[in-house]
Amino acid sequence: MTAERIFVGRKAELEQFKKVLEDPRGQAVLVVGHRGMGKSWLIDKMAELAENHPNLKCGCVRYEVTPTDGVDSTMALMMDNAFEAARIEGGSFSGTNRRLEQWRSLLNVINLGDLVMSLRRDPAKNTRDQFLERLQLISKRMPKNGRAIFVIDPEKYMQKESDQSWAIMVKELPDKIKLVFAQRSEDVLVESETFGVLDNVSRIPERNLGVLEEQAVDELLDKRITEIDYTVAEVRKILSKYKGHPYALQGALDLLKVGTRLEELPQDPTGIASAQWKELCKRGKDAIRLFISYAILEVGVPDEVVTAVSELDTDTLHGVLSDNFVGGLLREESYGKRIYHAILADHIVSQIGDSEKRQCHNRAAAVYRKKLKLSDKAQTKPDALAAMRLAEHVLSAEGQQAFVKVFVHQCWPSLLKLGLLDLACSLCNEALRVVNKGLLYEAMGTCILGEIHRFRGNLTTSEDLYRRSLDISRKLGFAEGMANAYGNLGLTYRMCGELDKAEKMHLRSLEIEKKLGRISGIATDYGNLGLIYSARGEWEKAEDMHGRSLEIAEGIGDLGEIANQCNNLALIYEQRGDLEKAEQIQKRSLDIEKKIGRLDGIANSYGNIGLIQIKRRKLDEANENIDKSLSLYEQLGDPEGLARQYGNLATLFMARDDLDLARELFERSLAMSKVHGFWEVIASSCINLGTVCQRGGDVEKARKYWNEALDLYTKVGVFYMVKQVQGWIDELSEK
Repeated sequence: MTAERIFVGRKAELEQFKKVLEDPRGQAVLVVGHRGMGKSWLIDKMAELAENHPNLKCGCVRYEVTPTDGVDSTMALMMDNAFEAARIEGGSFSGTNRRLEQWRSLLNVINLGDLVMSLRRDPAKNTRDQFLERLQLISKRMPKNGRAIFVIDPEKYMQKESDQSWAIMVKELPDKIKLVFAQRSEDVLVESETFGVLDNVSRIPERNLGVLEEQAVDELLDKRITEIDYTVAEVRKILSKYKGHPYALQGALDLLKVGTRLEELPQDPTGIASAQWKELCKRGKDAIRLFISYAILEVGVPDEVVTAVSELDTDTLHGVLSDNFVGGLLREESYGKRIYHAILADHIVSQIGDSEKRQCHNRAAAVYRKKLKLSDKAQTKPDALAAMRLAEHVLSAEGQQAFVKVFVHQCWPSLLKLGLLDLACSLCNEALRVVNKGLLYEAMGTCILGEIHRFRGNLTTSEDLYRRSLDISRKLGFAEGMANAYGNLGLTYRMCGELDKAEKMHLRSLEIEKKLGRISGIATDYGNLGLIYSARGEWEKAEDMHGRSLEIAEGIGDLGEIANQCNNLALIYEQRGDLEKAEQIQKRSLDIEKKIGRLDGIANSYGNIGLIQIKRRKLDEANENIDKSLSLYEQLGDPEGLARQYGNLATLFMARDDLDLARELFERSLAMSKVHGFWEVIASSCINLGTVCQRGGDVEKARKYWNEALDLYTKVGVFYMVKQVQGWIDELSEK
């Protein structure tokens, strides 16, 4: 809030919150009141009270959520912010957002240790389970007098039925964790029987947050009267008509400060927003355009977004906001500024004609589209705000069918790259509701839902959804949809270890893609077929497929896909024993990954090069590359990457005949992989531990580890490895 939003009153509410803080149990707090009663104002003070508590060490992170934000997507964002903040070194917050600073302050209360990696969210796993695990971890690491407070402040309202999910979470809250929800009296958590019966939910106040008491109003006047050219008695008499309404009182005092006469003030609280808007309009067309843009954008946005929508340059923006009255009507959120109260934002929107609204939504959509296109062109991480907000503006500007189209073709790919699958699922369901009998987009939307379930390992559900999409596409004669469904079915079957079925699906997809002339689709199918042939150990066929995919990627200049296919080919050459060629093409992959700036790709390439160099007995070079890979994966906080590199480092020590250290590192890799379910790393660690045991003369342990690897490879259908491992086990039996 701005300096003018001086806090007064609410002593009983703050005392109640102190008791909640002192209680070590995990609890939820509902701050309930009608619009304009100062819920956000009170929560700000509650956070300040917690952070300055004389006996407790508290951190507080605030989330302003929109109706688009579901429970899972909010939890996913919280985990992503925690992980990002944990990797920021103290004192280096330049360019980071306010929420990350809040998270860093909270994490300073915790003994971090290896917490950074544990905070990373896995998009493929259940969001709520992961969120609860993170809270349990934070609770466990906090001192006895530590408290973690998370504020959920709806910008308008929370989604219907979100009470059920929040109730499940609140019921399981670990000690020292507090969730604070701002709610209107008619909001979903207040009216929820499920939420209301929980014994760890407090309501502050016990009824609704009311108007300020007379003593609090007098205190507010005493603190602000020096800004105003009237006596306390004159102002008190006029403001008495607002009967202690917090929003009206603060707004009236702001208006008096900039020269509004007492008699010009609105007669009741409902007129304050109108008076604020009139005062804004006096500042000229630039201020009008700016605040119309903020109202349309709804959430906190960076300056570059609001300047694009308002069509003002940065200097003009800063000039308008240098006016204390104008700047005081905004507040900082995670991504940037927004109008400080929904009452004012809603009033401004009500003053805009439909045509002007559409124009603003169009400009918002244009700037977000541009951001996504730029990130896609540069093959970098998509802009999260653009991916989350684009579809909403398109819906308002261009209608429902355009909303569906932009979600399918632009938002979904970006949300997938960002791992925001819960939000993608919510938008996809909305798109399916919107299209109703629009079968074309129903086929696409159903296929997208299938991808989300496949990504999370729900393979039976994903297969059903792909089949449904395929049926719709067949009825329509929608060849593109059929190709997508076949290709995705192939990926699902490969994950199930049904390689024959997977091959059949990819071949059908490839046939359609060739008829359509979709070059990128052809390349994708070739690459997927190559992975199937590699799993079977059919190296020549695999090389042919990946080579074709690489040739196409080179033709269209898709650097990311070129790097992927070089990596795939290097692994094939390595398996076939052509180590020089494997190292050469893996280094090409590394060069491309560096060019496009994909840190995870760079880390992976360094590790792969190191593993090849071990086999070539270039041990010092291998050590250097594996160390580089480890350093990058630590920076990324990627547990799978770290587990792989611990395994690679162990392989290096095994090559140097240091079996004790090799075994220690393989066991570390295996333990980490079992916690996270990284089956490939588990299998390779078991193979290597078996080898270490065999070389050390412990045949029974070698057999145990190799049988564990054999079971995994059999389950997922990597048959060339099944044959190889079975051969090792048979050799043990012969000895």
